[in-house]
Amino acid sequence: MTVPGYVVLTASARMPASCKGRYRRVAVCLVADPKHPPATIALRAKGMLEIVRTWEACNVGQTSRSAYFRARVEAEALRTKLETAAREGML
Repeated sequence: MTVPGYVVLTASARMPASCKGRYRRVAVCLVADPKHPPATIALRAKGMLEIVRTWEACNVGQTSRSAYFRARVEAEALRTKLETAAREGML
């Protein structure tokens, strides 16, 4: 039996045709099997238990100052915090 865990997922964001550039979604999710995370960021996805937080439509830039890079760093920090809290029995 696998233990549920937190993962960071990313996906392309839907934007209107007038928005040029690349935009992505970032999410911290609780999944049934962290070794095999779902393919989509949706509650209906197989193995998805909870979506903890999402960052929508983050611009993908070339530097570490882009919204996507900052969202990924923040998401990884939140995932680490949630995993340590779960291991210590706080959740």
